[in-house]
Amino acid sequence: MRLTRLLRYGVSFLRYIRYRPAPPAPLPAGSGLLAGRTALITGAGRNIGRAIALEMARHGANVLFTDIDAPAIAALEAELADTPVRVRGFRSDISRPQDIEALCARLESDGERVDILVHNAAAQFATTTFKDHGMREWRAALETNLIGPVHLSKRIARHMMRHRLAGCIVFISSIHQWTVRRHAHYSASKAAVGMYIKELALDLAPYDIRVNGIAPGWVATGADARVLRHRYTPLYHQSIHPTHIGRAVVMLASDHYSRCTTGTVLTVDGGLSLYNHVVDGNPPRVQRDPQEGDWATDDGEEAPPSRGT
Repeated sequence: MRLTRLLRYGVSFLRYIRYRPAPPAPLPAGSGLLAGRTALITGAGRNIGRAIALEMARHGANVLFTDIDAPAIAALEAELADTPVRVRGFRSDISRPQDIEALCARLESDGERVDILVHNAAAQFATTTFKDHGMREWRAALETNLIGPVHLSKRIARHMMRHRLAGCIVFISSIHQWTVRRHAHYSASKAAVGMYIKELALDLAPYDIRVNGIAPGWVATGADARVLRHRYTPLYHQSIHPTHIGRAVVMLASDHYSRCTTGTVLTVDGGLSLYNHVVDGNPPRVQRDPQEGDWATDDGEEAPPSRGT
């Protein structure tokens, strides 16, 4: 039985190598979904945050963003320099109240009108067990993942109210707000974010401000910007490309698609959160159906991963 499973996973991996998809092609610019809007994105220097900034700009939003890494800020500003939208990067740490206050004061004095706030900055540490968790890691995780975003949300929500902006706030949470991660400080902070989204959505509904979240699965790419093999993700058996998280944020920020959506956490994980020990013992696979012509071999091998992204 074990040998059969090993052979099946080996064959699946070889097919993954053969059919490994290229990075998602950018959508045509000029959709105008976010034209005239101004987004503030935290932690946008790399990975998911960078993808959100690129997708926001592609759909017409002015992009204001923060990061703690000055070279990453400069790199993203340069990458977005040829876009027709306004782009500004700020060095700011979401875990420091003084940084939040200074950022908001500068945005106000410069006449910026932020009507989209995206909380992407997050902290996670290598410690995994109860014995390893120090209070320093707990405080840092909570300050970055929960308390800082709460502080910034209050300031930007008041900004939206003052300028009568029907805006939206999007939190990048995690499927580990519901499932065990073996990083208690991270999972606990994300679980708190999940409930805060619902509470804040109710509080801000009278002001026409929507509040939603996205719970990604394993978001990762290799050095060639292609996704990686992941046997526990049922859909395509691969990691999530950050671009797909960026596109999900655009959807939630867009009034065209999400005007009546608030208090919702959208899962974008390829089915990873559906996986458990029962599924591992009986994984889903394509079954041969001669009448329908489904792709499958006589011994019930899995179909190759989709070429689509």
